[in-house]
Amino acid sequence: MTTPNVKVLERSSTLFLKLILLVLSLAVLTLCGFLLYQIIQSDSLGDYQPILIGVLISTIPFLYVFYQAYNLLNNIDANLSLTDSSVNSLRIIKVCSFLISLMYLMGSPFIFNVAQQDDAPGVVLINIILIMGPFSVGVFTYILQKLLINAIGYKSENELTI
Repeated sequence: MTTPNVKVLERSSTLFLKLILLVLSLAVLTLCGFLLYQIIQSDSLGDYQPILIGVLISTIPFLYVFYQAYNLLNNIDANLSLTDSSVNSLRIIKVCSFLISLMYLMGSPFIFNVAQQDDAPGVVLINIILIMGPFSVGVFTYILQKLLINAIGYKSENELTI
């Protein structure tokens, strides 16, 4: 027995998160366009060019994570959060997060080389953050996926009991 005000409040939070996902997606696409333009037009990038190409490639799974998060929010709006579709979205987010972390880990030799040549230790710190951030999201998503699977199991047991 929910009142219309409660439903509007529930939808407004997911609507706000969807809006944030849209704005962040547009910002990432704009940054990708700028990086692509710089890679094509600039000859002075030197050793930074493979790093920038790696960043561009890593945005593909990053944007797919945003798409799956949007699907997850749609499931929450439709009261379908305890479904296999939500588990699948979390699984894809987990895999993409680990993939992004692996991509930056594989690009570490390029970053270490550039950091040593330019005497810029901050670049190495940024690389470590770019490895650990998606890895942390992947671990957190793995935990959420397991909790959701358990909740679906309890829900099906409860439906069979009644």
